[in-house]
Amino acid sequence: MGPERLPNDWPLRAHSRFIECSGIVWHTQCVGNGPVVLLLHGTGSSTHSMAGLAEQLKSDFTCLLIDLPGQGFTYPLSEHKHLLSAMAQAVYELCMTLDLPPEYIIGHSAGAAVGIRMCLDTATNPKGLMSINGALLPFGAFIEPIMLKTARALSRSSRITQFLAQRGTGQSDVRRALRDTGATISEPMIERYKTLISQPEHIEGTLRMMGGWELGQLAKDLPKVGVRVHLIGCAQDHIVPAVRAHRATKDIPNATATTLHQAGHLIHEAEPERISNEFTRFVESMN
Repeated sequence: MGPERLPNDWPLRAHSRFIECSGIVWHTQCVGNGPVVLLLHGTGSSTHSMAGLAEQLKSDFTCLLIDLPGQGFTYPLSEHKHLLSAMAQAVYELCMTLDLPPEYIIGHSAGAAVGIRMCLDTATNPKGLMSINGALLPFGAFIEPIMLKTARALSRSSRITQFLAQRGTGQSDVRRALRDTGATISEPMIERYKTLISQPEHIEGTLRMMGGWELGQLAKDLPKVGVRVHLIGCAQDHIVPAVRAHRATKDIPNATATTLHQAGHLIHEAEPERISNEFTRFVESMN
């Protein structure tokens, strides 16, 4: 992690800055002009995941992309158990340090959970938040505690993270894992993920992120969300089924949902223009 690890050909590399805030060093990117949109990637990813969407939006919006703590090229937070809430607070503090309070938030998968937690726990008050295959609801009362404990335990084992990072250098494994998300991913994007998961620190951060994801508490707090929310689900998403987006509208006041067909979990990477169009319609509906 850190600036020395950032490849020269990383998407939007020319806009990368490393900022110290909340006791850690963050990898950030800022591109475009207009109202600020905070783009939050999902578990196991980085700014590269949102680069295509930022390219679509930059003519009308200022796009702020960040690597979440412990992911990509940002250093981890010290918090372990309540990482979701701690991460939301830290991202808010980063936005304030950069003087870029978000007018809109777009979050993918776990990034959507961070965005909603920001709206619940901090002074963040965007006009709207768009969730792309958001991981907002618990996976089950029985299985979730087991998943959290297992992920926390694995994240503390350097032997495990080293082994997984060595496996990450195999392109066939990366290709298979991305295919299993239900998305068609380009060769350059496969290389980006290969770079990330060959780093033991990124593996550790991913496992810590999974171990600190208290979706049960988030689900209980969804009725308190006071901002407009639009939830996108994808018919071919094998990670977060599209039905979860529609289910979440029953708990979030003033929320809408739609299902995109012929689309998988990483639709914003595979077809960023489709997500840009959804966001444009969402913004227009508020104005």
